[in-house]
Amino acid sequence: MAGALGRTVGRVAGVVMVVVAVTALTWLSMRVLRPSWFTGDTRPVPVQLGDYLRRGFVHFDFGRTFQPPSDRVADVIRRGLPADISLILGATAFGAIAGAAGGAYCAARRGTALAIALEGAAAFFIFAPLYVVGLTLILLFGADIAYVDVGVHIPRAYVPFADGPLRWAGSLLVPWILTGMPLAALLLRLTRTAMVGVLGEDFIRAASAKGLTQARVLRRHALPAAAAPVIAATGMTVNLTITNVVLMETVFGIPGVFGRLRGAIGYGDFPMLMGITVVGAAFIAIANLVADLSLAWLDPRTRR
Repeated sequence: MAGALGRTVGRVAGVVMVVVAVTALTWLSMRVLRPSWFTGDTRPVPVQLGDYLRRGFVHFDFGRTFQPPSDRVADVIRRGLPADISLILGATAFGAIAGAAGGAYCAARRGTALAIALEGAAAFFIFAPLYVVGLTLILLFGADIAYVDVGVHIPRAYVPFADGPLRWAGSLLVPWILTGMPLAALLLRLTRTAMVGVLGEDFIRAASAKGLTQARVLRRHALPAAAAPVIAATGMTVNLTITNVVLMETVFGIPGVFGRLRGAIGYGDFPMLMGITVVGAAFIAIANLVADLSLAWLDPRTRR
């Protein structure tokens, strides 16, 4: 127990170090590429960097945005983070569940019409431009502007959770699906490949010989054995999910932190860009930490 706790604490410390390191490297890159943003501060560069990291990670003070009304970056992050968390967690959950379920079906029912259709859809969504797909859906089915009237329209405004869980989920349903589709497509292929290999193992044949139904063999034996690469891929592709979040927040008007990236770049808003970098690095590092801990729980051989 003490060893497991020590490993967990070490990994959490590693997450903090990664976020700080990414922030420092981004700050230095900005310092080299845009020195005009730092005019007026004549202190040595290491002193400036150390002061920025101290203010940011000790006092949560990343300065004020350059864009009117010049809010504190920390306040912008606090306001936008709930929407970011809602979108990222929902999209990741959809992608993981849909991808694993679809891959398991394709492995167990190879060659069927539905399996072929699922694999074709996965190929499409791996390469599909989600920004264009999202805009097309809004133009066709968006509330108040729909070209096609099917009785149900896509909300064009984000509804906070406090205004009603059902309205909140309804406003995020389509963004969840679109944002999670590339992950679902990737995991479908990974799960299918892993499951095909596992289904040929002796322990699967032994389970089937005991009279277990195919569904139970898949659920109780094959899927857990194939889960490791799926969990690892989910953690490693959070950066892809965040890229899609930037696009979906812009398309669907979701007031998250990542949706401000385009404006921050266009305005040369250094404090906001750094705030977005910190939030993105934290999401990616935490997601990989969760994936590592899940793998360690699932397969003791990965513990170290």
